[in-house]
Amino acid sequence: MNNQENAPTNNLRCPRCQLSHIKRNGYTYYGKQNHQCLKCGRQFVKRQAKVDAEKRKLLCRLLLERLSLRGVCRVLDLSLSWLVRFITELYGQVPLDLNFQMPDEAEFEILCLEADELWSFVGEKKNKRWIWLIIERTTYQAVAVHIGDRSERSAVALWQKVPLEVRKQAFVLTDKWEAYAAAIAANQHLGCAKKSGQTSLIEAFNCVLRQRISRLVRKTLSFSKNETNHQGAIRYFLSNRNLERQKLCSSP
Repeated sequence: MNNQENAPTNNLRCPRCQLSHIKRNGYTYYGKQNHQCLKCGRQFVKRQAKVDAEKRKLLCRLLLERLSLRGVCRVLDLSLSWLVRFITELYGQVPLDLNFQMPDEAEFEILCLEADELWSFVGEKKNKRWIWLIIERTTYQAVAVHIGDRSERSAVALWQKVPLEVRKQAFVLTDKWEAYAAAIAANQHLGCAKKSGQTSLIEAFNCVLRQRISRLVRKTLSFSKNETNHQGAIRYFLSNRNLERQKLCSSP
């Protein structure tokens, strides 16, 4: 038997009997070092140290990159259970308006928007979730997002999530999917052929989402296990992306 595995780790104490006679005992299914008490046989993993503000700030940035949750755990030495609790709280703080900000010059002008839908899934590929998205052309900000099926009901739900002041002066360019015509008034909507190039910005933005959000990458092991995290991760990325775009547009 490996002597290193039997060597006592004096910096640890058994949570049951509080003795420090501990040996390493393999790894858990999620990759953490497992320990066993030589006295009472209790098995346990080392309790995670308190995560300070600096590490939390870094964690918020890593969640915007193409990393799986287990990858983030490995990089920052976090437990998966703690990380899941953290992102649940973080995603719950994303504003409903996705931090969208009206362009300064658009106060009395028509706002040109582009809309499209992006396929995704939760749990298994049979459980499809379509990501309906609207972006504003001049600032490249996400105006609204809705995740659901590909029916007219989802198109209506997307349009209702567009802020009222935007809806009043919006003109929306989409592909020729008929659901949009049922949701948006004819005088505010134009369905365009794919080859026209009128929806090229939103189609490029879909590629950005697939490249930056690991759970949207095609043929990946990083997929959403539940609906809440799926929606939360997408909304979290879009809200931070909007803040980045505002900073970029305001810089001289």
